[in-house]
Amino acid sequence: MTAREFNQSVARAQRVAEDQPVMITKRGEPAYVLLSIEEYTRLAPNRPRSILEFLAMPADDLAGDDGEFDRIIDQIVADRKNDFGRPPIEF
Repeated sequence: MTAREFNQSVARAQRVAEDQPVMITKRGEPAYVLLSIEEYTRLAPNRPRSILEFLAMPADDLAGDDGEFDRIIDQIVADRKNDFGRPPIEF
């Protein structure tokens, strides 16, 4: 499915993704894959689904961290900037 087709019919892509991954292309090259949450969970069973799950993970599980924690925190900060139009106040 092209990115243009995806944008025109998100509902169709969601229906297909219930049964199989949907590859979305940009300029003829694979760019994204849409998966059902069940398929995502099957492929990444130990990946935390929220910041709370991530913070609750035992330190031993973070030993091989490749920077995921920093990416999650950066995303939360970016989201808050977008929500309020300015960065959160730090104390």
